[in-house]
Amino acid sequence: MFALYVFFVSLHVACKGPEYTTITESDVQVIMKEVETANLNKDIIAIEKYLAPFVVINVEMKTPAGLQNLQMSRDQYIEELKKNFPKITQYDYQQKNTSISIRADGKTAAVETDVVERIVMDGIEGRTITHEKVVLEIINGHIVVTALDASVKKN
Repeated sequence: MFALYVFFVSLHVACKGPEYTTITESDVQVIMKEVETANLNKDIIAIEKYLAPFVVINVEMKTPAGLQNLQMSRDQYIEELKKNFPKITQYDYQQKNTSISIRADGKTAAVETDVVERIVMDGIEGRTITHEKVVLEIINGHIVVTALDASVKKN
């Protein structure tokens, strides 16, 4: 069940071809759409390039055993995707209640959103609503995810 929930954590940032010196709200919106497309296409290579090498992904979820907190590195997250993408037969994804804030220096942005997902994996349908907080930063001229905190609110 852990792998199913891990997949529900979607990423909301991607790097683009041009070199960035500042982040705009428009940049973040475009990047969020690119990441959505990468997830829907099960494009692990595209997803991987959107993550800073040092990204920390925190996931909080209720399980039958109680509240569980998981922490993953970039490599651990990519390995989970590699295990789970081949098992997925249907996937629906929608963002709601999204807010974007850019820090005064223009080098960092924060995104909060509710991600509504429906997934069929190994013949089992799952539906989740996950509140995500994503930090985006300019690293080597690219906008990448440096932190992702996800709290599965409903499953």
